[in-house]
Amino acid sequence: MVAALLQDDLADELKEILKDFRLKDPRGNLSGVNVFRQNLPIPESLMQEDIPEELLENGLADDITAEDPYPYIVVKVADGEIKDESSAQTVNTVLQIGVFEDAFEKQGHKDVMNIISDIYERFAKRPVLNGRYTVQYPVLWTLQEEESYPYYFGGIYLSWEVAAVRREDRFA
Repeated sequence: MVAALLQDDLADELKEILKDFRLKDPRGNLSGVNVFRQNLPIPESLMQEDIPEELLENGLADDITAEDPYPYIVVKVADGEIKDESSAQTVNTVLQIGVFEDAFEKQGHKDVMNIISDIYERFAKRPVLNGRYTVQYPVLWTLQEEESYPYYFGGIYLSWEVAAVRREDRFA
């Protein structure tokens, strides 16, 4: 399906757009932005050999999971529309952004806005992705309303025009 191909191409393009972008992860290290398709990964339990022995001995290791995926973008295909048999298909995508910033100034929302800005700038300058998908306006973006320090969230909604499949049988 074209929407699945768009999702893959968009995820690959986001990796390229943000390849030099570095943000703090929950361990305090600088990390690139992780890009996922449709959902965040299910946290995996750590292997027993990766868990400190004192936690294993005291039975405190049951809920220890692998590291958080921050910073991240989830590329979601939201919905689509084909108005009629001669119209191009519209595919709507939502890019969910999550970052970690534990500084007391509480400025993580600026990291989210910088990611949104980089994505918008790319598609404002060159609205066609891989010669197959054209971003449409309006482009919508948002920041979270609730307090969730040290995690910050936002999103950008992109609508795409995708070539329509055409009828091949001229007598149908």
